[in-house]
Amino acid sequence: MSEIEPSPPPSSPAPRLNRDTLLLIGALALLALGVALTFLFSPTTDDIGAPTSIATSERPPTQAAPYPVQTSPMPAGSVATAGPTYPVAQPTVDIAQTQTSIVQEITALAATVQAETVSATTTVPAYPVPEGTPPAQPTIPTPPTVAPPPPPTVAPPPTVAVPRPTSPPPPTPTRSDLVIDDSPTVSPPPKATPVPTATAAPTPIPALVLRGSTRWAAGQGPIVLNRDVQIPPGSELIIEPGVEVRLGPAVSIYIDGGRMIALGQPERPVRFVGATGTRWSGIFGRPGGFIALEHTEIRGGGLGGTVLVSEEGGLVMRFSRITDNGGGVLVVDSQLEMTQSEIAGNDVPFGAALDAAYSRGNFVTLSGNRIGGNILSSGAPMVRVANQNARDTLNLTIEGNLFRGGSANVQLTTNGMLQGTIVCNALIGDNLGLSLRSETLQVNPDGSFLMPLRIEQNLIEGHTPVIRPTYLTFGIGRGAASEIALDMRNNWWGHASGPYEPDANPQGIGEAVGSNITFAPWLTAPPACAPSR
Repeated sequence: MSEIEPSPPPSSPAPRLNRDTLLLIGALALLALGVALTFLFSPTTDDIGAPTSIATSERPPTQAAPYPVQTSPMPAGSVATAGPTYPVAQPTVDIAQTQTSIVQEITALAATVQAETVSATTTVPAYPVPEGTPPAQPTIPTPPTVAPPPPPTVAPPPTVAVPRPTSPPPPTPTRSDLVIDDSPTVSPPPKATPVPTATAAPTPIPALVLRGSTRWAAGQGPIVLNRDVQIPPGSELIIEPGVEVRLGPAVSIYIDGGRMIALGQPERPVRFVGATGTRWSGIFGRPGGFIALEHTEIRGGGLGGTVLVSEEGGLVMRFSRITDNGGGVLVVDSQLEMTQSEIAGNDVPFGAALDAAYSRGNFVTLSGNRIGGNILSSGAPMVRVANQNARDTLNLTIEGNLFRGGSANVQLTTNGMLQGTIVCNALIGDNLGLSLRSETLQVNPDGSFLMPLRIEQNLIEGHTPVIRPTYLTFGIGRGAASEIALDMRNNWWGHASGPYEPDANPQGIGEAVGSNITFAPWLTAPPACAPSR
């Protein structure tokens, strides 16, 4: 080419893309990728669900409807597990977001889809996660290659065969039940056959009923009672001299309208004792029953607070002894005769050692007895005789006895008439000698004594002085107290000067008397007929 030849015109430069155009193209590409992923991983339904949280460690809530069946392919090496699976969460992409937010959401969406795909191939426990379980890490889990081991199968507890309760075997008859006279005129009572029950609870042993005439002899050896004995109306039990009756714990003898006669002798007494170290209950005379004890000893009984009871019947004690028991003697509306006997050394939780109460007229005879040395409850007298009927008369014969101790040695309580004799007794010790209590005014119109009681030749001394200067200085105790007018002349009050009474005999330093008691003349020496201390 020559220099004069014109040069060709310069070619126009190729068009170049500026920065804004490149950013727009990149945004459109990302948007297209996001739309493609949305259609690729969307569920079969066309509904758009609520946005799900990303990388959460909490378990999705349990749905009430049946779970959809997993249709996505399972990773290689995994094992399908039984049971429903949770549905895949449905992500939603907001097109209106900025380009930066779109990139972040797509990345998180991919992680969520992968995590839910893995979780869909594993078994989710049917119960909420226990408290204290560490939360899952917000990292993308690696698909497991080995299925988790199935939950351990807990074997049901073995069935234990419960033995069916059976009835207790009947007791083997032994000599310890009871020995009964085998004379031809007396038929032994039938043995009580235990009734089979449906439970293993022990069946109460019925009382042994002695019908007709039964006799216990010394040749039979000790009579051991392991269950209660009942003597019904028209029947009698005769206990010969030298017989020892041993009663088991809480065992009783009930004279239920019949008779029990213990015929001991001075050298061969009849004894009622405990078979073990535990107390037996007592001898109980019910209405219509009669009890006679002669040369008889009773010890080791009184589990319920009384050891000998007679109710609406009769009780006779002669030359007998009641000692070392957990209760005393109770008589209710029964004729009482107690002669040359002793009630001592008993622990009486309530009432008097000898307590006799009457709702209608009757007879009480106490002669030559020794009643004292018993442990009583607070305020209880040693002997109490009560007439609770305002119309009937209670007849008393109380002679030659030694009464010692108690809040009162002898207490008479009456709302009616008392008549008889209280003579030649010794009333000694503790708070008070003789006490007469009544709520009824008992005096004749002319001022004389209403009750025909003869109270004389008694020895009254040794009682606790009243806490007053005069009583403490001279050692004056309370010999007698009465709520009604009472004739007590010719008694010994512990000193030749006579009883102390502030108005009638202020010079006397013997046992004090109440203002309702007439005491003069008095004895100046102890009576010879009264028992010694």
